[in-house]
Amino acid sequence: MVNRIRRIVFVAAMPVALLVGSVSMTACGGSVAEPPQTAQGAVSKAPIAQDAHGPVKMIGTALGDVPLRADQRTEIEKLATDAEARHASGKQARKDLMETVALQVEANKIDRAALQPKIDAVAADMEKARDADRASFERLHAILDASQRAAFVSALEAKVHEKHGEHGEHAKHGRAGMKQWAEDLKLTDDQKKQIFAALHDKNKDHHGDHARGDHEGMKERGAKVMEAFKSDHFVMNEVAPKVDVKAAANKMSDRMIGMLETALPILTPEQRTLAAQKIRARAADGQAHGF
Repeated sequence: MVNRIRRIVFVAAMPVALLVGSVSMTACGGSVAEPPQTAQGAVSKAPIAQDAHGPVKMIGTALGDVPLRADQRTEIEKLATDAEARHASGKQARKDLMETVALQVEANKIDRAALQPKIDAVAADMEKARDADRASFERLHAILDASQRAAFVSALEAKVHEKHGEHGEHAKHGRAGMKQWAEDLKLTDDQKKQIFAALHDKNKDHHGDHARGDHEGMKERGAKVMEAFKSDHFVMNEVAPKVDVKAAANKMSDRMIGMLETALPILTPEQRTLAAQKIRARAADGQAHGF
């Protein structure tokens, strides 16, 4: 249950996150184009921005399957370096949020009032960087030629599918993540039944239908971004109009924090300690997608 709250403040905040997150829902494989041989110079393949984190690193890894000229590689590396710098403060804000959640999990008491400023801080950092992120993604499109763009999209699909798609549809809907949490926390069969029943009752007001609608909407937006990226014309505002990050964060946080409030009383003190440790471990690893 804690795993699903990781999405709270990362919804549509930056184009690379939108693309990477949505590829996991639409990945279907495909072949990578052959290296183009042009008169502009030799091309080579090697990962980019491997010291980066989160979606920036994922995109850099996918670009490793794309044949690039030296001048293209230099400019793309600069885009990645700039993106990392833009989000430095956001990483610390996410760590602060994760630590606050960990403390509340240990205490078996979710304090929404204490969490709200932390959520707002992460959303504010993402919104501050968003315009530059979107411009950067458009610039990446301009740097690559048609065959390189196709190779990039295919490679990104394959790598995200490899990372997140091992469990098929279950992983896409978060069930695999929840199962992993149940195993890690050593939930008893009775606890699993209690949590499932409590969450089922909580969703009787059709919040579950709303969540499925959000999922399908993200899937469609991701597919649209990917298809547009392969074309000659690509403008983020046309394929993925900006959303109100703070409003999206509050909507997601209300649903996910509600899940935490429902599940925590069913856990033992030892299980709550384990859950808090897992949250802190994610923060220490610098994982980018909230908590």
